[in-house]
Amino acid sequence: MAAIGQTQSRPGPAPAPATLRTPLFIVGIVLAVFAFVAMFAVGLLLARGTQSVTQVKVVVAAQDIQARQPITLDVVTLGQVPSNAVPPRSIQSLADITSLFAVVPIYKGEVLTANVLASSPDNLGAETQFLPIPTGYVALPIPAGEQQAVAGYITQGDYIDVIASVDMSQFSSALKGPVSRTVFINLYVIRVGPQSAVPRQGATQGVASSLTVVMTECDAQYMTWLINNATLKYTLRSPKDYGTSNPSPDAACPSDTLPRGVGKGEVDARWGFTRP
Repeated sequence: MAAIGQTQSRPGPAPAPATLRTPLFIVGIVLAVFAFVAMFAVGLLLARGTQSVTQVKVVVAAQDIQARQPITLDVVTLGQVPSNAVPPRSIQSLADITSLFAVVPIYKGEVLTANVLASSPDNLGAETQFLPIPTGYVALPIPAGEQQAVAGYITQGDYIDVIASVDMSQFSSALKGPVSRTVFINLYVIRVGPQSAVPRQGATQGVASSLTVVMTECDAQYMTWLINNATLKYTLRSPKDYGTSNPSPDAACPSDTLPRGVGKGEVDARWGFTRP
């Protein structure tokens, strides 16, 4: 009877044969290794694709450039950007920015492109009158003509030298005869001819009655004396000899001071017209 009341245990599921677990384990390892190798290969391909992007030299702003400001070599530099990030119509040579002007403000580090540059400030449309006068300088018109100003070949953005011929009797009654001296070099021409409401785009420059140059206020006083008392001629510099910026003020005529007055004595002392 006691044997009848005992609980009989039911047999559990038979354990999986060792021969079945082993292949599944191997398959799992193979899949894991395959996934690792695949991810490693994809990483190598992406790295190679990144390294294959070449760097392209472009012209960038070395400092902030204001709208209508002339683009000179001292305000730009060459930089490098990835070939897949080069803006359309970017400027890639410093030689291509000669005699160009900013249409809009260009900020330091920004790539210069053709759509933000113009060949002349007169091509920028109506705007408040503006002359590209550097800090510490003034604009001064000087007389011009065919024989005086290189037969009309001087254009906006050129650099000129000024030769003055003076009769020595103006300095001393004991001296006679004309003498010539080069009195100014590397003057930057910011305008040719008078201001006009007529658009100049596409117009032939030709011979003009005046040139507007930039110089210090002190130099402007000397130039005014020469205009009134001497005969002036201008020579045109080669573009290869153009300076990258306006020349430094002459030590005899600093930009932060003005002479009390400019007469024949000051002119002769500065340029030595009566010296042999």
